[in-house]
Amino acid sequence: MKKSEYLYLDHAATTPMREIAIKAFIDAEHEGFANSSGGHNLSRKAKNILEESREIISSIFEVAPNEIIFTSGGTEADNWSIKSLFNKGIKSNSNLVTSSIEHEAVLASAEWIKDNDFPVTFSECLNTGELDKNSFLNAVNENTIVASAMWANNETGIIQPIKELTKEVKKINSNTLFHSDVVQAVVSAKLNFHSEGIQSAAISAHKVGGPKGVGAMFISNEFKLPSMLHGGKQELERRAGTVNVAGVASFAAALQEQQNNFDDEISIMMNEKSEFEEIVKNNFKVKIIGENEKRLAHISNIQFEKVNSEVLMVDLDLNGLGVSRGSACASGAQRPSHVLEAMGIKKEYINNHLRFSFGWSTGLGEGKKAAEILLNSLEKIS
Repeated sequence: MKKSEYLYLDHAATTPMREIAIKAFIDAEHEGFANSSGGHNLSRKAKNILEESREIISSIFEVAPNEIIFTSGGTEADNWSIKSLFNKGIKSNSNLVTSSIEHEAVLASAEWIKDNDFPVTFSECLNTGELDKNSFLNAVNENTIVASAMWANNETGIIQPIKELTKEVKKINSNTLFHSDVVQAVVSAKLNFHSEGIQSAAISAHKVGGPKGVGAMFISNEFKLPSMLHGGKQELERRAGTVNVAGVASFAAALQEQQNNFDDEISIMMNEKSEFEEIVKNNFKVKIIGENEKRLAHISNIQFEKVNSEVLMVDLDLNGLGVSRGSACASGAQRPSHVLEAMGIKKEYINNHLRFSFGWSTGLGEGKKAAEILLNSLEKIS
């Protein structure tokens, strides 16, 4: 099967690079291949590309340039924001509050904190897919150093009440750092971190058509986080290591194009997803997770009656449709989704789900085509 014939609906896992991002990468590597921390002319060219990229990205989120620190991706930013304040010099009752539906990078960071003998609370989730605000806020106290909740879930696309949470958390403890994983949110929502009350955030380039292995951490100037990587004084003396200037330039180019074409791209994603869901639910017994909730435009999580998701996913792949069971970070674990478990999905249905995710390169008619392939597979295996 030719690549052009394969229908890719796994954009929540990663997206193809935009042509402008590829060009930006190549141009930056040609013009700014030198170490951006050096003192000669070629290093200054690299430094200029780096800082221009920082300006572009910071302006998109309406934050100060020095509040954007480039990382290897969203996972590093999550780890850094959540773990770095829990060190030997703080009180033993210092705690973290997060939710039970977070990305694996957040959950693993929380487990690391627990392993270091600091209290961690995982707030409950409602069966709607929204985290339980009361459960979350009741866990916050005067000793809460970090509170972390994702802006929207990466498996269901369900949008969380972040602005309400940040406001109430600050009433309880004004010193708490509120972190949010916005990796999926950036794909189909416009974000202003300061107006949302978010003080640190994880962003990833490859979700918006940029390269893999590059991302950013937003950290408000209200906070000074200790470095996790030690060595040189790169990234405003916050993150040691030679900066991937070409990757950063590519990231900025992808994000800028996404913003320039935002309304058109979101319209296509929304329309294709809506048509896809409408056809499927009218022809097979399914449950669309979060159908009546606020969701990101690009994610559709569907539960199929009496159909094993692994079997269905393999058949779809053989017939030219690429999708996933959930988070790519946990796809090899062969275990039920922690998000669906937290939502209270019954055990007999929890392995009957697939995630279909649209993206910037989704074309007109792909929703209908995907539905036809899916219905053909369902007819065979159900």
